[in-house]
Amino acid sequence: MSYLLLYGVGGWSQRWQIPVGQDELVHTEISHIGQEGIGRLSVIDSQTDAVATLVIAWQSVAAAVVVDSTSQRPAEDATGQYA
Repeated sequence: MSYLLLYGVGGWSQRWQIPVGQDELVHTEISHIGQEGIGRLSVIDSQTDAVATLVIAWQSVAAAVVVDSTSQRPAEDATGQYA
């Protein structure tokens, strides 16, 4: 299971679960950060577990991170929302 974390130019942040098999597309899309244009990604809505289309105005995104929570187990002393 992977998550896309978006951080906006105005200080906003969002977290979206990435559907299985979509990681590569997400990595490609986030290379457009700060550029003009709109991207569309399939994500999973955390409230309904339904797949939804996220439309992103890349010029409004300051940073993005993809967190792969399946690659390693957190350390015993790990803390934080994504540990």
